[in-house]
Amino acid sequence: MKIAIDIRTVSSRRSGVGNYVLNLVQNLREVDRDSTYYFLGMKKNFPLLGVDLIPPKKLVTFVSPENHPLSDIWEHFLLPLRLAKEKVDVFHGPASLIPFVKKGYGICVTIHDLVAFLFPRTIPRRYGVYMRFLLRQAVKKADRIIAVSHHTQQDLVSILKVPPEKIAVIHEAPASIFRPMDRLSVRKRLKERYGLEGKYIYHVGNIEPRKNLIHLLEAFILVCRELDEPYRLVVSGQKGWLVGSLRRYFKTYPLRERIFFTGYVPEEDLPYLMNGAELFVFPSLYEGFGLPVLEAMSCGTPVITSNCSSLPEIVGTAAVLTDPADVRGLADRIIEVLSRPEERERLRQAGREQAARFTWTETARKTFEVYKGVAGHANPL
Repeated sequence: MKIAIDIRTVSSRRSGVGNYVLNLVQNLREVDRDSTYYFLGMKKNFPLLGVDLIPPKKLVTFVSPENHPLSDIWEHFLLPLRLAKEKVDVFHGPASLIPFVKKGYGICVTIHDLVAFLFPRTIPRRYGVYMRFLLRQAVKKADRIIAVSHHTQQDLVSILKVPPEKIAVIHEAPASIFRPMDRLSVRKRLKERYGLEGKYIYHVGNIEPRKNLIHLLEAFILVCRELDEPYRLVVSGQKGWLVGSLRRYFKTYPLRERIFFTGYVPEEDLPYLMNGAELFVFPSLYEGFGLPVLEAMSCGTPVITSNCSSLPEIVGTAAVLTDPADVRGLADRIIEVLSRPEERERLRQAGREQAARFTWTETARKTFEVYKGVAGHANPL
């Protein structure tokens, strides 16, 4: 079987989708050593894969997925010719992007979330219009859809009227680097690289409205007023979009000296930051999966997260859930966990057990099963 996968989101400063693609392609080689893989990417993407078990074939492009409308023209008119020339059996768009024309190959697409439909105010208007069009077309044209959670599957069925039988739910998983670490080595790394000492609460994610950082900052004020220990709030993530309201709020924030924005953090440093934290707080308004909560739990860090979207599905009973719109409630949950050593220990143990249920090997195995089914749909639309 010949399988083509778009890897253009695997960048040096990748976030959730890029990490999904990277871990998927690395683990597909563990479950399938017979197929021929074609990785579609720009020259800068290939060195980041680290895949050398069976060298893949490269389909090199100069077109970035963010370069609209050039990328759309290339994707829907030129890419199909390239795939047909290579006689590919399956094309996988792991970041919602697929060609809308088939020429002898089947198509599957991974849908991570429907934020463009459910929380359009949290993304730029033009981008929202584009994503709503793209997602409608993608779920229509694809032979099979991979949803990263049951919640995303439900959104696809209720909002885009996708038949449930067309959807395969395949969860993501934490990478193996996320694990409990020696406390002394963690403290040394954090001090050397970030000048970070003392107790802190941690959050990671792209800086954008959906991550609900203003409410987290407001809750942190209440926490500091009611707890004697001088906790800091450490926030990691690259600047996304619509950050103006957060910037304006932070200008008059009364505890600026206790907030540390690290900016983008290389993946190899994230396990240290998570291990060093007293608590990981992730009060997102909406997540298709919410991988950071699993990564934190894999490190044995207690987690507080939102009681909405996919997050309860992912964390089970191994994290404390709270309404992301309730600042007082979020602060109370943080205070309760920080004030109760026995609860933190319970969350550490339960979190590790819950996170261990998710593996990239299983994700890759289920994805390969989808490929085998899609290969039988290699007919023109």
